[in-house]
Amino acid sequence: MKIYRNLAEIKRKESMGRRITLGGLAVLFVGLLASFTPNWFPPDAQAANGFIAFVQSYWAYISFGALALGFLASNVGSYYINRFAPRRWPDSNRIARPDELVEQNLKGFDDKYALFLWSLPNAPYLLAGPTGIQVFVVRGDKGQVNVSGDRWKEPFSIGRIFTAFTREGLGNPGREVEELKQKVRELLQAGEADGRLSVKAGDVPMEGAVVFVNPSINLQLDNPSVPVVPVAQLKKVIRSGKGQPLNGNEVRALTDYLRDVAVISEA
Repeated sequence: MKIYRNLAEIKRKESMGRRITLGGLAVLFVGLLASFTPNWFPPDAQAANGFIAFVQSYWAYISFGALALGFLASNVGSYYINRFAPRRWPDSNRIARPDELVEQNLKGFDDKYALFLWSLPNAPYLLAGPTGIQVFVVRGDKGQVNVSGDRWKEPFSIGRIFTAFTREGLGNPGREVEELKQKVRELLQAGEADGRLSVKAGDVPMEGAVVFVNPSINLQLDNPSVPVVPVAQLKKVIRSGKGQPLNGNEVRALTDYLRDVAVISEA
């Protein structure tokens, strides 16, 4: 299996997440310091300078404003860290990013398959090969997730209260899969229109799946609208593709086009 990864983009977003998180913590610390103003500089005490006078008058606004801003920044930073930073996963000694886990669990496919990781526009995870195209929506959530048709739900638990602001958030991954498929189809149509793709865009089989990379996930599935699997079972989804297989020339044309429009970097 060929891998086309935009590592520079992954590293950039990981770094951005860490900087935003640290910035949020710094802002929270400023708010904490401001809350001590009445003790350090009593309101009826003479201010030594204009800055202290300002803090004496507006310390409450500074404290609560820093709390809100720091809280928001920490959550934005956590969003990027969860998606792009390596971490140690439950029941595993390996430290890996989500994209590395997807790659690891797809090993064994030959070079007719090409895996695109954060390198294609609007399609973070895409596999192209003899079965056509598979797009993946990847989640790192843990705990129980119930899926019934197109409805997604995380049952309430005390543990989720304490992790609510450090997790990605479930949303509706099934709907995201359909949106991704539409965007990829438009990408193929653009290639067909300008002659860079010699395969008819409408003839390329396209499927999608929601993939959970955290081993601690507990999936309760009731006829989901799209395949929903832990990452360890991802190969089964690929091998059960329903579309008409592409021939060798069509596979090469498809993967060559996707490679040409991808941004690939290993640095």
